[in-house]
Amino acid sequence: MLAALGVAQRFDPLREGLLATYYEDTAWTSDPVRTIVDLRPSTDSFVDAWDGSPPQRFSAIWAGSVLTWRSGSYRFITTSDDGSWLYVDGRLIVDNGGRHGAHSSAGTIHLERGVHAIFVKYFQDGGDFDFTLEWARNGEEPRSISPWLLSSRHAGVARTGASALVRLGLEAAFWLWLATIAIAGATALWPYGGALGRTLIADATGRALLIVIAGSTALNVVGVWWGLPALWAGDEITPTSVLLSLSQRFTHGWFNRYPPVHFYVLTAVFSPWLIAKHFGWIHLPYDVQDVLLPLLSRLVSVAAGVGTLIAVYACGARAFGRRAGVFAAAMLALLAQFVYYSKTANPEVPYVFWFAVSLVFYLRLIETGRMRDGAIFAVAAVLSICTKDQAYALYLSTPFVVIYHFWRLNRARAASHPLLRAVLDRRLMVTGLVGAATFALIYNIPFNTAGLLAHVRDITGIGSQPYRMVEPTMSGRLALARLTLDLNQRSWGWPLWIVSLAGLAVAASDRRTWRAAAALLLVALGYYLGFVDTILYVYDRYLLPICVVQALFAGLALDRFLRHRGPVPRGWRVAVVTGLFAYAALYATTVDVLMVRDSRRTIEAWLRAHVNETDLVGTVFPPTILPRLSEFRSEDLGSIEDLRGAKPAYYVLNADYARAIPPGTGLADLIRGLQQQTLGYRLAFRYRTPSPWPWLPGADPDLVGARLEPQSLSTLRDINPTMEIYERADLKRPSHP
Repeated sequence: MLAALGVAQRFDPLREGLLATYYEDTAWTSDPVRTIVDLRPSTDSFVDAWDGSPPQRFSAIWAGSVLTWRSGSYRFITTSDDGSWLYVDGRLIVDNGGRHGAHSSAGTIHLERGVHAIFVKYFQDGGDFDFTLEWARNGEEPRSISPWLLSSRHAGVARTGASALVRLGLEAAFWLWLATIAIAGATALWPYGGALGRTLIADATGRALLIVIAGSTALNVVGVWWGLPALWAGDEITPTSVLLSLSQRFTHGWFNRYPPVHFYVLTAVFSPWLIAKHFGWIHLPYDVQDVLLPLLSRLVSVAAGVGTLIAVYACGARAFGRRAGVFAAAMLALLAQFVYYSKTANPEVPYVFWFAVSLVFYLRLIETGRMRDGAIFAVAAVLSICTKDQAYALYLSTPFVVIYHFWRLNRARAASHPLLRAVLDRRLMVTGLVGAATFALIYNIPFNTAGLLAHVRDITGIGSQPYRMVEPTMSGRLALARLTLDLNQRSWGWPLWIVSLAGLAVAASDRRTWRAAAALLLVALGYYLGFVDTILYVYDRYLLPICVVQALFAGLALDRFLRHRGPVPRGWRVAVVTGLFAYAALYATTVDVLMVRDSRRTIEAWLRAHVNETDLVGTVFPPTILPRLSEFRSEDLGSIEDLRGAKPAYYVLNADYARAIPPGTGLADLIRGLQQQTLGYRLAFRYRTPSPWPWLPGADPDLVGARLEPQSLSTLRDINPTMEIYERADLKRPSHP
């Protein structure tokens, strides 16, 4: 039914909405700039019509017809900045003309049931712009005119009514379709979910896993609104980039620095809203949309975080036992970077999710040798790589490990030429073919080969330069390894980092676990050598998949520690493990607390209290590391000459990132002059929210420390930066230090 109504609406010559014509002057006399059909004439229509940036002066008219189902007295209201006029059946009903701020005017007319011509004029002559059209029948509350009642052409009552019914039916069918999908999905998954739930709550281990998942979800949801509608997390996949990729249908040379999988995922998540918006069935102001879509993107990461923990548990349970799997999931849940990236729209946690899923079937493949496990492993691995390119290095060792295990199985069966049989094994070939086909499908190679090639050129060219930290010498590589170990330890905190190393030693020394341990360790080593040691630079987010492997070893260590029968009473051992997780919980929740209480919120409040409408606020650096300044007049000023030319009343500086500016540059001279107060500006306010538990030993210096390192190696530095506000010394206002 939905498809039939959609086809009927698609070929209906009576287009839903009013025919809008936009002009580049204020008098409707220039050549039309564009003519489109607006479903709902409003302020948002201007933004859409002018691709997000309406000019200071323009005019518009809307023409068509409105269908009234019942006779009665209809009151029309326009709210506009500047002037607007509304005509019904050729009569002027609302006169809201003139150059003015947002102002409402209304008029009343008696309309019989039927189709009535409607004509609206509007002009914008500088300053703010605003337009809203509403109506009310017989004294009811005013509301927007539903788009399905509007037509861009005039027709008879029967013809217009039939068209309106098709539109109304299509809207009802769409919402019914969504509800049906939701109910059908829930019904289909209920038996599996119920069986899984009963299995988990049947014993203490399963219940512990549920507690870990619930606690982690709560930890990851807190602060998911961080910075919105601004995007304070660097390198997030923005809704704009997703919508742009959709507009190009992921073809015609489309590419992004990130691979396409997460764009597909976010497009699917956005699709109900996109369809409803396209047909005018839902109307949200732009300020709501600017929060809604990034929030949906971040909630996808929250869901990926849940899936990652489940997959890590499954890996740990298969390799080292169920309780070790629960401990591994709990360890990863309290990793600071995992908590951070599970609430941002970066692809970090999504690609780690696909990696963790692939790891489950990798372990199953080398244990059982089943072709189905190999195929699923290949699909999940390609999904990980096509979510973030660097994941390719996670699979450099896996073919050799699989061949080794197939060789062992062949030897156990006394097969001739066991190594050759392993190399040419049909299961290995099918796994490779499934992976290649999945890759070709994801990258849409038949229709977007140019996009794939452009993506490869970007990530191997400008996308990876000039970030190299060390020279490709032995001493340089050793320095990189030391830095990697330091970042890895910071991510975990000392206690759990030591536990992960102990788990590796336990796994390697036990005949029952050393083969699984070797397979996992080779994944981590292959990733380091094939990616980090190849590009010769590292950030803490690059270490997330290594941390997944470490969590598995740490889970084994904790499980063996509790099982060990020795002189230390079990109660003491339980207390030690409890203390470790208490420390890790404080370590992880520091991320949440500082996101919720980010210093930029205090800076924004200070600015609202001190900055006048006419004051100019100077800034530098990308918006992701600055307060939200949309409500102020702001300008990027990156040199002393810019500062002296613009003479802003205030200057906002991120002092943490200022340390990374190399000396001798114009920006470095500006920063030094501001901080030494030699440029005619004085420090008015400096703030960074203190850590909730500064006494926590060994905490990440980017969360608790002074952030004195000039180079940022962690995205945790994006949270709660040290902000400084400088005030022009000649302002006729008291300083507020």
